[in-house]
Amino acid sequence: MGRRCFALVLATGQTGAAAVSSRILQNIELPMLSALHAVLLAVLPQAQDAIVAPPPRLPLPRPAANAPMAAINQNRVPAGTLRNGILTIALDVVEAAWQAEGPEDPVVRILALAERGKAPQVPGPLLRAPQGTTVHLTVRNRSDSAIMLSGFRHSLAARDDTLHLAAGTTRRLTFQLDSVGTFFYWGVLRGLTSWRQRDWLDSQLGGALVVDPPGTPAGAMRDQIWMVTEWFHPYPDRPFESVLVFNGKAWPHNERLTMVQGDSVHWRLINAAAIEHPMHLHGFYFRVERRGGERADTAVAAGRQPLQNVQLMQQGGTMAISWVPTTPGNWVFHCHFASHVGDHVSLHGSPEAHVVHAADGGRETPRTAHQGHQMRGLVIGMHVTPSPGYREAGIAERRTIRLFALKGAADLTGNQTAYGFALQEGDSAPVPTAVKIPGPVLELRRNQPVRIVVQNNMDEPTGVHWHGLEIESYPDGVPGFSGIGTRIMPPIAPGASFTAEFTPPRSGTFPYHSHLHELRQIGSGMYGAILVTDEPRDTLRDHLVVAGGGGLPVFRAGGPAFLLVNGRQTPRPIYLTAGEPNRIRLVSIHADEVLRFRLGDDSTVARWTPVAVDGADLPAALQAPRTATVEMGPGETADFMYTPLRPGRSWLEVWITPAGQRIALPVVVRGE
Repeated sequence: MGRRCFALVLATGQTGAAAVSSRILQNIELPMLSALHAVLLAVLPQAQDAIVAPPPRLPLPRPAANAPMAAINQNRVPAGTLRNGILTIALDVVEAAWQAEGPEDPVVRILALAERGKAPQVPGPLLRAPQGTTVHLTVRNRSDSAIMLSGFRHSLAARDDTLHLAAGTTRRLTFQLDSVGTFFYWGVLRGLTSWRQRDWLDSQLGGALVVDPPGTPAGAMRDQIWMVTEWFHPYPDRPFESVLVFNGKAWPHNERLTMVQGDSVHWRLINAAAIEHPMHLHGFYFRVERRGGERADTAVAAGRQPLQNVQLMQQGGTMAISWVPTTPGNWVFHCHFASHVGDHVSLHGSPEAHVVHAADGGRETPRTAHQGHQMRGLVIGMHVTPSPGYREAGIAERRTIRLFALKGAADLTGNQTAYGFALQEGDSAPVPTAVKIPGPVLELRRNQPVRIVVQNNMDEPTGVHWHGLEIESYPDGVPGFSGIGTRIMPPIAPGASFTAEFTPPRSGTFPYHSHLHELRQIGSGMYGAILVTDEPRDTLRDHLVVAGGGGLPVFRAGGPAFLLVNGRQTPRPIYLTAGEPNRIRLVSIHADEVLRFRLGDDSTVARWTPVAVDGADLPAALQAPRTATVEMGPGETADFMYTPLRPGRSWLEVWITPAGQRIALPVVVRGE
C-alpha cells in the first residue's frame, strides 16, 4: 500500500532502548525477521494492531488564534461566474483552522483556498464548466508562506503548468478547458514540486476541476464528486499522525447520502492523497465509465466496462462510476485498507487538542463503536429507501451452515495468536482453538437460500461481511450500521451468535472476512473464500488460491507486513495436466496491502485468459489471452483460464508490492 515508514525506538523496560527502522526491516530476510518477531512478542505487550506498542502521541499543530474555520465543501456548487463561455473566478490562499472529524476532535492548522469574500473550503472551491470554456483566474496569497499552484492547464507538460506566488502577492492566469474529464488542481509550499510531497500544512491546498462535454447547461450534471485528501504529520521517532477524508470530513462525521431503490447513481472520485486506495462498494456492482490520472481522463468503452465492487485507485487517479442501488437499507462505500478505516487515520484522542465545538452540537454519528473500536476515515454511508411495494422475500427452507469464529495457535510469524473460522462437522462444535487459515471454503449454490449461523467463540466482538454478494442489508456485516429502520445488525459479542440469511444470485468467487477490528482480525487470519456455483466443481481443474495476512505488522502504521498463501509460507503444490484447461481463482484479502501475482518459471511468464473479476463474468471484449500477471487490492477476486502446454514445474508467485514478502506456490504440470 506504499505505507510511509518511520524510525521507532523500542523500549522493553528491561534492556533499554534500540533504534529500529521499519524501512530497513522491510528488506530483512524472512527467517531473520521471524526471529526478531518472536523476540518482540516475548518481551513486549501485544498492542491492538501491532506487536510493538507505539510511544505516546504528541500535540498537533494548532491554528492561529484568528484563523477562520474551513467550511466543508461537498463539491455540489461550482465556484466563480460562468457567462458567455467565460468562467471568472478569484481565489485567496489563507491560513485556516480545520476540523476533519467530530465536534470533540482536534482542530488543526492548514493552508486553504477560499473564493474571494467567502470562507475557506476543504476541499478547495469546485471549478466546473464545459469543454472550451475560457477561465480567467486570479489568485491572491494572503498567507505568510510562498506556494506553487498547478493542475489547471492539462495540455501543458507538468513542469510548465505552474503558478508561483510569494507571500502577499497576486497572480492572474487565463487558460482554456480543453479536455473533458475529472481532474484536480493543487498547491504546495515553496521548494516542493509535486502534491505527493505534501505533509500537513499544505495538504488541503487543492480542489476538483471537472470539464463537462461542450454545451452542457449549468447544473445539468447530477453526479456526486468525492475528493480524497490526507492531513499527514510525520515524526522521526514514532508513528505519523494522519486523517483521511472524503470531501473534507472523515467517517462517522461526514455526510450520509439518501437514495431511492432503483435510481441511477453517478459518482466522480479523485484520489488526491499520496497513497493508493482499493475502493469497495457493499451490496452492489458498479461500472467504471471514465478513468484518469493527474493530466488525462479517458472514457471506457461500454463493452469494456466490467461489473466491479472493488477498484484500486492509484495516487492521483480519478474515475467516474455508475451503479444502481437495487436493495434498500444501509450500505457503505469505503477504502478496503483496514488501516484507512480505523484509528490509524484519525486525530481522535490527540493530547492537548485544540477543539472548537459546533453550535448545534455536531452531527449525530452512527452506532459503530464497539469495545473501543470505531470505523473512521474513508467511509461513505448511504441509506437506500425502499421503492413502493418492496417486500423482502420470505423463505422457509434454507440450507444451514454453522461457522465458528475462533482464536488460537497457528503457524503465524513469531507464534502470534491466530484468528480464523471453522465449520461445525456433524453434531460437534470445533475445538475452540482449532484455527485454520484461511477459513473453510463456503461452497454455495446460485439461487439456493442459505442460513449461516456465526458463533463467536472468541473473547472479543466481531462481525462477518460476505464480500461482494448482492444480498439484503441486515446480514451484510457492518456491525451497528447494516440493516434498515430499527433492525440493525449488532456486533457479535463473545459467546453470542448471529444468523445471516441470504440467497446468492450470482455464480462466482468471493471473499468473506471480519468487519470489526479489521486490521487485527483480518490481518491475523480471519478471512476465507465463498464459491458460488451452479453445479459441483471439478476440483482437479478448478483451483483456489487465497492470499492474505500472516500476522500483525511489527510496528503500528509502519510495518513490515506478513503474507500467507493458502494459509502457508510454503504452500502445497497445484497439480495440472498438460493440454487441459484449468480455472484458477485468485482471492486477494490481505488486510492492508496490494498483492501482485505472477504465473511462470524463472525465465518465462505464462499466458492466461481472464474470465471474471469480483465474482462477475467479464465482458467478451476483455476475455482475451494475456501475460499471466495481475495486481490486486484487498477484497478483489479474479478468475483465469489456463491451459499448460507441456509437463514441467513453474510457480505462482505472490508478493506484497512493491518489494515486500514473496511466496512461491509450486505449479506441477503432469503429462497427458
